[in-house]
Amino acid sequence: MRQHAWYDSFPYWEWFFAVSTAIVAALVWAGSASVGTAIASSAWMAALVVWYLVLGRRLILIDLSVTEVDGRLAHLYRLGVLVLFVALALTDRNGSLTLLVPIVAHLFWIVPLWPSVPVLVALNLVPALVDVVDGEPVGTVLETLAVCAATAALSVALGVFIVRVIDQSVDRFELIEELKDSRAEVERLSHEAGVAAERRRLGTELHDTVTQGLSSIIMLVQAARTADDERREEHLDLIERTARANLAEARAMVEALAVDDAGAVQAETALAELAEAAGASFEVEGEPRHLAPAKAVALVRAVQEALRNVDKHAAGADVRVRLAYRESDVAVSVADDGPGFDPGAPSSGFGLLGARNRMIGLGGAFEVDTSPGAGTTVRLEVPA
Repeated sequence: MRQHAWYDSFPYWEWFFAVSTAIVAALVWAGSASVGTAIASSAWMAALVVWYLVLGRRLILIDLSVTEVDGRLAHLYRLGVLVLFVALALTDRNGSLTLLVPIVAHLFWIVPLWPSVPVLVALNLVPALVDVVDGEPVGTVLETLAVCAATAALSVALGVFIVRVIDQSVDRFELIEELKDSRAEVERLSHEAGVAAERRRLGTELHDTVTQGLSSIIMLVQAARTADDERREEHLDLIERTARANLAEARAMVEALAVDDAGAVQAETALAELAEAAGASFEVEGEPRHLAPAKAVALVRAVQEALRNVDKHAAGADVRVRLAYRESDVAVSVADDGPGFDPGAPSSGFGLLGARNRMIGLGGAFEVDTSPGAGTTVRLEVPA
């Protein structure tokens, strides 16, 4: 990441260095007092360019994710740049000052930064050294030295600022990658949890429909084989009604699996078939409308369980199933005039508990109203 952050702009800096060197060379030839000075200055600039191409560029382009910068070679390169620039400055002062900016800039590319700081400061102080060598007055040397100190401080500050920006970018990049990895892990775990929950739900649904329905049919068939003609017809009629009821439940389950929440189904048909199979009366109030598949299936499962309990604990009782379409929800009630039971008494069954969990999980309500000798009414509500 650090390498990528630097190298996005590296080609531009390299072109800047090349163009600056060419311009300075042209200025040197145009403004030198003699051809010899121009040749000498050009030779020092050429040496700087060759030194950069041979060693400096290799240090800058090193893949930091694979290896580290050789500190000895980096020190050698910095020292070589300083020596060659001092030689250039002593040969042609004006040309050297113009070339100072690109030379200082590319030294910032060599990591780590701090070993380059003394060299950067020394490069900025070269003009003052040239004044001393040229025998300029002390006042002039001090003025030049003050300017050089200011430019040195500015160069170092700018370099530190750039490096810190890069470091912060690297930190943010690593943090973002960690967040992406964490989010991917959370999504994976959530997916696995969802798959596990769906498997448990499907297991419960299959147990409530296919398994129990087929068990009932098998028992009825066995009873029909040993019954007389009249009883056999009754058993066959009950087998047909049981099969139809389980078929209705299976259809509702298939619709829930095949249609997403954007689709909609009606629970009225399945509930009517369940009521008919149980010998219960069925009535509908309000304007019928479609429900999300999960809600329709939950209602069918809960009514199925309630009717099964009636058949188990209040056989022969009068049962009424009522479906009401209201403004904000859909309500279903299953009422019987059987013996009822004590709602506070311990229960070993899980059918009604599962129905309650389904209703609550869908944001609905589940209520059992009963007492000994007063019948039982199961009320269900789901948001419409």
